[in-house]
Amino acid sequence: MTGVLILALAGAEPDRLADLLRKSGVEVATEGYGAAIVAVDLSSDIGFEERAMLDRLASEAVPTALVAGGVQRHPDWPEAMARAREELDPERHLAVFAVATDDGGGVEALVAWCMQPDTGPPVRRPDTPTPVVRLDGSARRSSGPPRADRLAGLRAGVAAARTETVTAARESVQALAVAADRACGTLGRRDAAAYTAWLTDSISTVELSAEAELDDRLHQVRRVATIGLTGVDAGQMASEPALRPPPPPLHRTAGGEDAVVLLLGVSAGFGIGRMLVAPIVDGWFLGGLVTAAVGLAISAWIVGVRRTAAVRAALRRWTADTVGLSRTALEHRLVARVGTVEAHVSREIWNRMPSRRV
Repeated sequence: MTGVLILALAGAEPDRLADLLRKSGVEVATEGYGAAIVAVDLSSDIGFEERAMLDRLASEAVPTALVAGGVQRHPDWPEAMARAREELDPERHLAVFAVATDDGGGVEALVAWCMQPDTGPPVRRPDTPTPVVRLDGSARRSSGPPRADRLAGLRAGVAAARTETVTAARESVQALAVAADRACGTLGRRDAAAYTAWLTDSISTVELSAEAELDDRLHQVRRVATIGLTGVDAGQMASEPALRPPPPPLHRTAGGEDAVVLLLGVSAGFGIGRMLVAPIVDGWFLGGLVTAAVGLAISAWIVGVRRTAAVRAALRRWTADTVGLSRTALEHRLVARVGTVEAHVSREIWNRMPSRRV
């Protein structure tokens, strides 16, 4: 076995790859080597650095292998490595390997090749002049922070916007729920329609305010993240339609239960009326009339109180359901809007910014 030379950019993690090979019994050398490894940085496009490495190894006639390093950080590494090989080794002369530098996955096959290289050196390409391309007015060199800093700032900005907006919306809906519960305690049977309309309009106002605030925050984050870039598509800020609240409780009609309550109220009213009227009014006829009138009045009052309590209980249940569903739906729409904008702006930055090579 002879020594192995490792050539790579910093993004391909050559030091960790060298440690894995040494632990597997491979000698990593800078002189007197009989094989070479060119580790490909999957986070950036192929550039002149990799081509210069292969040209050097081609001039030395050293058996060479292309290695995709750090594949654990790149789920799409097969496609990325295929594109890199089309650039570096279109004739398929070199061996190709993939290694996960965190746990050493795939290093066994690379070690076997290092022990006994079975491929030849790379083929040196003839030097050709680089063609000069005239750029139109829309293609300009980007200015401002590098791509990695822009993406990091974008993630931090949208995370802060999401947290603050969702928290503010949750507090507003909770405050509305407290006000609605207090209002239910003073409602009459004829106030149900006005109350349901007020609560529905109030929830719509909270939703529109939260979405407008989030749009302003996201617009500011997007403007900062894309500063200096031209031709950035603003994207669509439309969100999912608002969830329709559950229907308000129906007006309760009289039934058998109300008849029973009415009878109980009449009997209680007659008893109370007799107690009140008997000591005051003489004569059975006049006393009976006054007793009946007092009894009917008391029974009507009892039935009315019961109906009002039933209406308030139904409105409280409807309020709890409406507020809970609206809060959940609003938070879902806000989070979905944040995710859509983050994905769109990230794609715009990625497409319009070159990668910085180390």
